[in-house]
Amino acid sequence: MPFIIADDAHQIVHPYFDDFRSIVAAAWTDWRQGAIASQMQHKRVRANFVWNQLIAHAKRRFDGNSKIQVETLRNWDGVLVDGKVFVRMKKGTHELLSRNYPTQAALAFHDQIQDLFGGIVRLELLYVLDNTEADIERIALIQRHKKSVAWVIDLLKPADDAQNVIPFIGGPVAPTTPTVADRVLKSKKGKKKDEKHEPQQGS
Repeated sequence: MPFIIADDAHQIVHPYFDDFRSIVAAAWTDWRQGAIASQMQHKRVRANFVWNQLIAHAKRRFDGNSKIQVETLRNWDGVLVDGKVFVRMKKGTHELLSRNYPTQAALAFHDQIQDLFGGIVRLELLYVLDNTEADIERIALIQRHKKSVAWVIDLLKPADDAQNVIPFIGGPVAPTTPTVADRVLKSKKGKKKDEKHEPQQGS
């Protein structure tokens, strides 16, 4: 199955942590020093530019390495490590979730029950911007299942990398609309406050 525990993922990807840190730093420098940054009209321009540079720098960094290379698997571009782990590089939120238009393909990538690549594990390497969006404050390797983060390995921690494995702490993303249970509970509370009032039409 595509699920993997953090310790196993750490063992496979750890030899390339320095490479990934350098790739992200180089891609961000390209953006900051390029001619487009000062003329940016939408944040997706920046995200697309940085993503392009992540792939470009990864190709150069891993060129000729038989253990790790940039690959395209079913229309997803990323880094295949030792034929076992596929790492997709993306911009992430502070909650360590990558943003994707919810197409069926995007939903499938984050559904670890689905084995998309014949047993190859799917991970994401996310860079997170600070509140001013002037610099990168976090680089994290994660495994995500649907709207939840299973575990995090923080690549910018100064301590021993083995101590950077963080268990899932965020919980599932809270729904943006009230659930059926919320609506039922709210309705019951309202009736207790004023049982004499008849329910309004359409409520």
